[in-house]
Amino acid sequence: MDSELLMIRSFLDPCVHIISSLIETQVSIVDVKLNRICASVGYESQSLGRQGPIAHHVGFHKKVLETGQAQIELDICSSEICQNCPTLSNCFNLAMIGYPIYFQGEIIGVIIVSAHSKREQDNIVKYQNKLLSFLEYISLLIVSQLDSIAQVNRLEEQVSNVIDMDRSYTMIGNSPKMLACYQLAERVATSDSTILITGESGTGKEEMVKYFHSKSRRAGKPMIAINCGAIPDTLIESELFGYEGGSFTSAKKSGAIGKIELADQGTLFLDEVGELSLSAQTKLLRFLQERVIERVGGSKSIPVDVRILCATNRDLKQMVEENKFREDLYYRLNVIPMEMPPLRERERDTILLANHFLNYYNQKMDRNIVGFTPNAEAMLQAYSWPGNVRELRNLVEYLVNIVQGKFITDMDIPPHIAGNNENSGTQYTLKELVRNYERSILEKRISGLDTHENKLALAAELGISPATLYRKLASYNL
Repeated sequence: MDSELLMIRSFLDPCVHIISSLIETQVSIVDVKLNRICASVGYESQSLGRQGPIAHHVGFHKKVLETGQAQIELDICSSEICQNCPTLSNCFNLAMIGYPIYFQGEIIGVIIVSAHSKREQDNIVKYQNKLLSFLEYISLLIVSQLDSIAQVNRLEEQVSNVIDMDRSYTMIGNSPKMLACYQLAERVATSDSTILITGESGTGKEEMVKYFHSKSRRAGKPMIAINCGAIPDTLIESELFGYEGGSFTSAKKSGAIGKIELADQGTLFLDEVGELSLSAQTKLLRFLQERVIERVGGSKSIPVDVRILCATNRDLKQMVEENKFREDLYYRLNVIPMEMPPLRERERDTILLANHFLNYYNQKMDRNIVGFTPNAEAMLQAYSWPGNVRELRNLVEYLVNIVQGKFITDMDIPPHIAGNNENSGTQYTLKELVRNYERSILEKRISGLDTHENKLALAAELGISPATLYRKLASYNL
């Protein structure tokens, strides 16, 4: 039986029995396929949790699922919904209230309060409005449990992403500047001091953050990432610190835990930290100074133990001089600075990385491309890589998709990378090369993305702010 509700059956089973005894009626919970997940003692004869839908009062349950609204039937025998039910003649239900359970915008089940005796029916008739309010509260409790499980699953996924991080492509290379980064990383990985990683977009800042986390004493704890450039200023506070139920118009009634609190005992990664507004910078500075948070709409101080790792492709020192970034916050973040070198300054690493990506995509796509020809390698080494490691990775993925032979040759390399090579037949300025390739990447990646949320996700994947993505799309008429 495939149901979200089954994940929390150990929570639901005692709940329905307690609720049933409190309100002196029968209680059951079914999923959208009408499989009964759990029920109070009055249903014990109906083999709970079995495969297949329930046999009784199907029409009533379906009406709740179809309308998405609570339903009340105070006299089942005279109910229009139940008149065509084949088991009406021997139905043991006298009255019923059904309340939908919503999770992540969809109905996943129904809570049913029913009467199997005249006394229970009288209770439903007398307290029907109070029972509806009570069922709303119970549905929120169920959703809260499911939210907690979803958060744990996300945390486990994030932890698994940093296992064996030594094999991360960031740590591939033997150029002098990368060797200096490795040496610094080894010295400070086990520290709890804040690290600020700077460098151009696509240089591997996030991968370096994962490496730091995997080598730290917090490696077994969550690493929570937040893209500061992808969250509107009006939401950044609740995203970072969480909020209490009903603290603002669109807030969940159950409230929400913020990213900082989720990272407790682990690592908090602030990506694109230079995109924070001045007001958000002030709130972040206060946390860094006091190491306690208050949820939006709350008054309780919650201590949080996290290590802060930050990344940005902006010049924060210049922003301080322009009064766009708080000087005190800058010094709080810049305790241990690290600059990731651009790929054009890692010439001897280009082919190492290209072969690493080739092996990765060979396995992923079940291909068996042996490698690059010398002429193809020469082209890759001669290119300036304005998109850095990310651009190289995207190129290799493209080549593994289209190349039919055993080797990637110079004829397979796109003209915007081949550049002035005589085989390309065309000469391009550096600006034209960059624009042509940028347009080709955006055109490929934007295909089919028609919602604002999808474009926000794409901007995060490309390592740019949403405003930058929209500006580039307009520039290329995409």
